Amino acid sequence: DFTRIASSDPVMWRDICIANRHALGPMLSGFAEEMGELADRIADADGEALLEIFERAKAARDRYIDGIE
Repeated sequence: DFTRIASSDPVMWRDICIANRHALGPMLSGFAEEMGELADRIADADGEALLEIFERAKAARDRYIDGIE
């Protein structure tokens, strides 16, 4: 829950981010790229691509919840 995280100690999160910057940097860059691609599909009204994205997201969550991953 992001609201719980946001209410945590900012100093702690600053230190966690700095300590993990080598892992977080590439991960956040990849996330930003994926969000850009999602924004493009929405702007293009590309229903097929959006459906594929959301089907993959659902399948990944279902695997996680079922303990497969």
